[in-house]
Amino acid sequence: MHAYVWVACKQNVAFAARYGFRSRNNCALRYQMEDTFQDSASEDGGFDLRQEIARSAFADMCHDWERNQKYDRALQLTIARLHAAGQQAHVLDIGTGSGLLSMMAIRAGADSVVACEAFRPMADCAERIIAANGMQDRIRLVKKRSTKVTVGPGQDMERRANVLVTELFDTELIGEGALGTYRHALQHLLTEDVLTIPHQATVYAQVVECPLALSWQQLKTLSNADGDILLRVPPEVASCRGSSAVFDIQLSQLPAGSFNVLTDPVPVFKFAWSKHQELINDRCEQSVCHARTAGFPQAVFMWWDLTMDREGDVLLSCAPYWAHPEHEALKKKHSDNGSKRRLPEGNYIPWRDHWMQAVYFLPPLKIPLQRGQQFVLQSYHDEFSLWFGVGEQSVKEPLTAPHCTCGWHIAQSRSRIGQLNDSLRNKRYLNYFERVFSSDSVVLVLSEGSLLGLAAARMGVKQVLLYEPNAISRRCMEAFVEHNSVANVRFLPSADALEPEQAATITHVFAEPHFPSAILPWDNLHYGDLLKNLRPLLPASVTVIPASGTLYALPVEFVDLYKINAPLGSCEGFDLTLMDQLIDQHSTFADSPVEAQPLWEYPSFPLAGTTRLIEINFVKDFEQSKLERGELCVSEPERLNGIAIWIDWHLDGSHSPKTTISSGPLVPVEESSDEPTRWNTNWRQGVHLLRKTPNRKGTIPWSVKFNPVLSNVYFRFDEEEQ
Repeated sequence: MHAYVWVACKQNVAFAARYGFRSRNNCALRYQMEDTFQDSASEDGGFDLRQEIARSAFADMCHDWERNQKYDRALQLTIARLHAAGQQAHVLDIGTGSGLLSMMAIRAGADSVVACEAFRPMADCAERIIAANGMQDRIRLVKKRSTKVTVGPGQDMERRANVLVTELFDTELIGEGALGTYRHALQHLLTEDVLTIPHQATVYAQVVECPLALSWQQLKTLSNADGDILLRVPPEVASCRGSSAVFDIQLSQLPAGSFNVLTDPVPVFKFAWSKHQELINDRCEQSVCHARTAGFPQAVFMWWDLTMDREGDVLLSCAPYWAHPEHEALKKKHSDNGSKRRLPEGNYIPWRDHWMQAVYFLPPLKIPLQRGQQFVLQSYHDEFSLWFGVGEQSVKEPLTAPHCTCGWHIAQSRSRIGQLNDSLRNKRYLNYFERVFSSDSVVLVLSEGSLLGLAAARMGVKQVLLYEPNAISRRCMEAFVEHNSVANVRFLPSADALEPEQAATITHVFAEPHFPSAILPWDNLHYGDLLKNLRPLLPASVTVIPASGTLYALPVEFVDLYKINAPLGSCEGFDLTLMDQLIDQHSTFADSPVEAQPLWEYPSFPLAGTTRLIEINFVKDFEQSKLERGELCVSEPERLNGIAIWIDWHLDGSHSPKTTISSGPLVPVEESSDEPTRWNTNWRQGVHLLRKTPNRKGTIPWSVKFNPVLSNVYFRFDEEEQ
């Protein structure tokens, strides 16, 4: 059986709210639903349901064995305790998804179960899953939002439930509206003595000094190799508190030594889910802390845990490994099982992508904390979000939620800000500039938000023309021009704004390249398209930087990432193959099989050396279609579950490491290894995840095609089953 995958990697992108910056690249096309899964788009606000189903994370949650087992155990304990007290257990499952928790409740002995699911395609799938597991007569499925459910004889629920089981949480705990949903259920759907599963949540905050995280938030002064300042950051940019969007991250994968913890984990909020009066939208808590070490309080690492049952026998923690209550026991269990494979420290604890941890940036303090110094951590939340502040003493005036006022955090992603702050990357560009630019140079910059292009204006060139079609990005760049008194810069709001007389004077075309619309690194090949259209106006002698881009591939074994689209089959003793079929059916149409992921957060082991796929030249033959073929030779092919793809930009024709900007591994990968690959933390790479892991041959044929008309790259991997 041949599994051919043709992948168009420059596509329309729709960001699913659940994934935020992690949203998968997809083709935003609507197809007629199969008869088995009717399209109810008119009932769901016109969303493309195929996209919603394909990246819904239902399967990701079901792969979370710890979550499943602890929900199951809490249901068993809670229902058994009710029966021991002579009470019946009437269960309500809000947001049932696949129906898994409802089926667990029946298995645990519930007297009745009502499950509600508002997302109609998943509700229809849950109906079939429940029937396939022989529980259709014991679970009442209501295809509504819980706020629309009615109670009473002959209604959706015959009676109020005295057990609520639900999973309404996201990385920020309350970001999916848990507070409002619980309050409504407590008031309208549940008994006064209801037992909720989970029973309680606790939010933890840990104050840290973390220059790496801060580099994704706050722009730095740009200097050359001699330390001369080229660009200072405008004060309104330096003081901006950034975006209010949650910064979700796999904290356990932060490089060793990249942060300094200033406090132990501090419990800042508790949410008792059965107490209506305590589930308020707006709270402020002030915690007195003492600095463990000296340092600047730059950020708060946040996570939460769930006490699953009222007696507190079952705890589910989302802590990073250094604060996880079961880390050492799980690490020992891995060792006792005789595994010879050394895992990264952060991968002994249960892995999940639907709940991660979060980083919140603190208003800057100019004076560092000293070891032992007392200070106050201020913690806030509204109905959907959290934020934090620090001070020397308790404050009476509350800190408002952060909102970007400078524009940079709106116009650019966090990874892009990290790129702008990457000293090694900047050094390579600036050293090259010093070699090729002169006082007679006129430089056309075909990138958006390019501080490097602006820096060229401070390096003595005659003039810099900045292509900035986005109004917000243009205003951000104008603030840098004004603050640094850069006189020899002109902005181009569109490529058409370049006049023929001006074009004739251009000596160099430069691009990083970067465009905010790019999802995968090679989506920035849009640079070549712009250059192609401007070619007739430019002198034949113009120097093009970068001169080319080369795509590479690396076959890998992901420790955990493959689970986001691996089939479930059986889950905790229940057959969920129908959900596998649903997700696979819609992924075929809605998802690009190459998606963008920050691979530094998802450890993987290389199963071969790096393979060159295709080089795209911007100087001489960009307008020609290209097709390259080859083979990936994989060691231990049974371990293969993914292929990582990235692009290197070559500033000139030498392909020297000193003139190459890579979006891939920090250290070249030349062969298979038992050491995880180290990836650049400021880029997302492309990933092709194998949907199944059958026995494979050690050689995988591939083809890569470049279409210059559409600026698209297409990949084909021939995955042969034996």
